[in-house]
Amino acid sequence: MFRYIAFLSLFLCSSGLAEARELKLVTWNLGWHLSRSEAASWIQKCGAPFRRNNATGLWEPAATGTPGWQLEWKRDAPIVWDIAQWPPCNVYEASFEVVPVTVAAYDKRLDQIKALIAGTLMPDIIAFQEVSGEQAVRDVLPNAGADYYVCSFSDYKVQRLAFAWKKELGPAKECSVEKPLSLPSLSAKDQVRPGLSLELEVDAGKFRLLNVHLKSSCVTPVEASGDNGRGALAGNDQACKILQQQIVPLERWIETKSADTARFVILGDFNRSLWHELHASATIRTDGSDPSGPLPATAKVRSLIGEVNDGTPNSSKLALLKEVCPINQAAKAACEKAENPGSVDEWRDATKTLAAVEALGCRNPVGLDHILIATGLSAPGEAQKIALGRQGRTLPADATHPNALLALSDHCPLLATIQY
Repeated sequence: MFRYIAFLSLFLCSSGLAEARELKLVTWNLGWHLSRSEAASWIQKCGAPFRRNNATGLWEPAATGTPGWQLEWKRDAPIVWDIAQWPPCNVYEASFEVVPVTVAAYDKRLDQIKALIAGTLMPDIIAFQEVSGEQAVRDVLPNAGADYYVCSFSDYKVQRLAFAWKKELGPAKECSVEKPLSLPSLSAKDQVRPGLSLELEVDAGKFRLLNVHLKSSCVTPVEASGDNGRGALAGNDQACKILQQQIVPLERWIETKSADTARFVILGDFNRSLWHELHASATIRTDGSDPSGPLPATAKVRSLIGEVNDGTPNSSKLALLKEVCPINQAAKAACEKAENPGSVDEWRDATKTLAAVEALGCRNPVGLDHILIATGLSAPGEAQKIALGRQGRTLPADATHPNALLALSDHCPLLATIQY
């Protein structure tokens, strides 16, 4: 009998009749997310007074003065503040005005995120971006993360990465920071976020994931005019020039880690609309050379996905999962239009539609977060954007509500079921 069962099992596997195993993957940028205790310190710092130093023009902490919540926290604001360690005080805004945060308001946000993860996402593996570390993740996992392993790090800047995965998948064989993606040759101020690589052994086979949060503000070639302007990856925009430098270390990880397994995933906040790149007609490199070969020093890359997913070696091939918004018909149509717009105005209009509370509800609804899977994996369906709805907006405190209502994030989660 045992011999017959073993033979039947072998037959089912070899004939493709064996049931495929499934894993539910989620990627979610939580938007300057801190642990409960860190948030209390941040709230205290933002509520403390600042006074403008007339000699330097900088707003500095002082015994009396203007609370940090009331300062203008625009990019490169003249405020004495270590943004590498603490979020700016304008993380939560309503009608373009800073909303002061209380401990009670932040606690409610944590509870709402936890409920969404437990009741809707229910992930086997979740990749987080913009979290301060392990405790920040455990604060939003069901049962304080008792059913999950968590891997993160504590160095680099406060917008860190983390993985959480079900304990039934086993402990990590390796979880390591991918330093090359941070561009360590740049000055400390200009260095960007590293990657986070996780290796598991799932059903006696290697399974790897890379969590990324690439350089922001170089979103789409739809905004570009050839190699000029905002969004032109090969152009002279400073953000695009930095993102350009992350391409080679990203492709190196893909080619290296695919050498001994075709079961790997890259997911996270790419800060780049890879679908727009795929729909563009421009050559991948400015010199027209084959992306499967080394990148010449004199050439630049126009398409991130075209360069890193060149199919060489064969084991490194990736599939970009289609992203859908199954909330209602208007959201579905807007999702399709945002993925392949006919103009920059169509893209912006579709994004605005999706950001509304009747649709996805998050400020950055689609186009930044992606999931790519290698040939050793398959997906029975598309990647789904999970709506935050009204929980994607911030409302200030008022006479009847002493605590503000905080948006869960400016990104909506992206969920996909994969098979192996």
